[in-house]
Amino acid sequence: MQTNNTLAIMQFFATLSLMLSLSFAYLINPLEDSLFFSALDSFSTGLYDSNIINELNTSIIAGILIGLFLGTTNVLLSSSKKVYDYVFAGIVSFFVLIFFGYIFGADWIPYESLQQLLFWVFIGLPVSTGMVGIWQNKIGNQVISAFLILAMPLGLSGNTNDQIYPILGFVFSFMLYLELSYGHARYSRLARVMAYSKEYEDVLVWFLTTLVVTLAFTMILTSLAFLFHDLLGNFLPYSFSNSIEYNTIYGQALSVLVFFMLWSVVQILFSRGYLARQVED
Repeated sequence: MQTNNTLAIMQFFATLSLMLSLSFAYLINPLEDSLFFSALDSFSTGLYDSNIINELNTSIIAGILIGLFLGTTNVLLSSSKKVYDYVFAGIVSFFVLIFFGYIFGADWIPYESLQQLLFWVFIGLPVSTGMVGIWQNKIGNQVISAFLILAMPLGLSGNTNDQIYPILGFVFSFMLYLELSYGHARYSRLARVMAYSKEYEDVLVWFLTTLVVTLAFTMILTSLAFLFHDLLGNFLPYSFSNSIEYNTIYGQALSVLVFFMLWSVVQILFSRGYLARQVED
């Protein structure tokens, strides 16, 4: 029973990490800069003569919530194949009727409202796809969802180091989603072979503890590495610390490299001292 609770907790936090990673992705790359949605915007403007995407710049939350609703509905309906097939056929028929309504010029159909709803569905598509992968252990869906999270918000504007903390938040939540979703699928399959036992629960707890500690420690070290750049500038000559070379991404990358070099030296000295004490004992 305790093992089932741990697996359910993994699913819950995987879903939460999925939504957070998509939120951070659009925080780093705004919706209006997305190449994917710019293409959809051009298509919709030419089709309906309405620039819907401007109304969606602050609608990331709406899209994520719709993705959560669609993913939950998909998971619940999949328990009954007959109901799932009927609902799927009904949705397809609805959009086919909308298409024929546009072809024959039916004015009573709210095309712009449906178009905006469709944009929200596209925004939440990684969430709805990922939820199916998490709650039904479909690794293919997990891979597609991860690809959409990376590809859909992608733009050409680029990022600066001022966004380091949103970027670290995205990396943390994205890696947590990948590890928890795949870990749940892997350990659920292992449960079919290995009987539920205290040892099995210990393996799950060890996996979760190691995962969280590793990710948190990596994020903390990366944050300290970027803060080290500002700290190092206080000890360097003024002409050097205020030069263009030092304050560009090249200089910041060198500061990060120096930080991790110093960190590796500290680790080596600590490890040698620890091993020496063990040998003496």
